[in-house]
Amino acid sequence: MSTFQKMVWLVLVTLLTTSTQAQRASMPAADRADSRTLAVQRKVDDLFERGEFERAFFIYRNELAPVGDKYAQYMVGYMHLVGKGTDENPVVASAWYRLAAERGTPEFMAVRDQLMRDLQADERRRSDFEYLRLRHEYSDLAILMDSILDRARELNRVSRPRLAPENSSLNVVLEAQGPAVSRSGREYTEWLRKDLKRRLSTLSRLGNFPDLETDPDKANYAEIDDRVRATIESTPVN
Repeated sequence: MSTFQKMVWLVLVTLLTTSTQAQRASMPAADRADSRTLAVQRKVDDLFERGEFERAFFIYRNELAPVGDKYAQYMVGYMHLVGKGTDENPVVASAWYRLAAERGTPEFMAVRDQLMRDLQADERRRSDFEYLRLRHEYSDLAILMDSILDRARELNRVSRPRLAPENSSLNVVLEAQGPAVSRSGREYTEWLRKDLKRRLSTLSRLGNFPDLETDPDKANYAEIDDRVRATIESTPVN
C-alpha cells in the first residue's frame, strides 16, 4: 500500500469513527437536514460499512451530495479513488475532494492536497474543469441560490390573490425546519417570505455580498443568480 493510500484509509477511519452528525453539523446554508435526509444519511453510512458499495455510492452521489452534504461529497471522491461502487478515476476523485473541502474541514483538505500533488499536469487541468462543473451544481453557493429561486417561485405562486387570499383554505404541511406543521394560505405565505429573507441573508454572508438586497419583495432574483454564477466562475480553484 502506498503512502497516499495509507493516508486515505487513515482519514476514512477517522471520519467513520467520528459522529456523522458532527461531520455534517457545520453546513452554512440556510437548510438543516430534515428527518428524511437524516434517515438517508444513517442508511447510506450503514450500507457502506456493510460493503454494499454500489448502493452506497448511488445514494451518496445522487441523494446527499447534491444537497450539500460534504461528507457525502468526500465519500463520492473516495469511492472514485479506490474504485468501490464505481469506476476508479483519480481525476474525478480529486474534483469531489476539492468540493468536499470548500468549508475548510482539515481532514478533507489534507486528502485533497495530497491527491492534487500526485496528479500530473494534464490530470490537474482535467481536475480543474471537473471541479468547476461540480462547483456550479453542488457548491454551497450554488445549492443555496437554487433553493432561493425555488422559494421565490413558490412565494410568487401562492401570493397571487386567486390562489392565496387572506382567508384562503390552502393548507400546507411543512417539515423542513422540524416537526411537521400545518399552515393556512396566509400563514404559509408569511413563512415563505421569512424563510426567503433568511436564505438571502445567508447568501449575503456566504458570498460576501454586503450590498445584497435581502427583502424578498424587492430582490431581483435574476440579477442575484447571475452574480452568484459569476462568483463561482471567477473564484480561484483550490
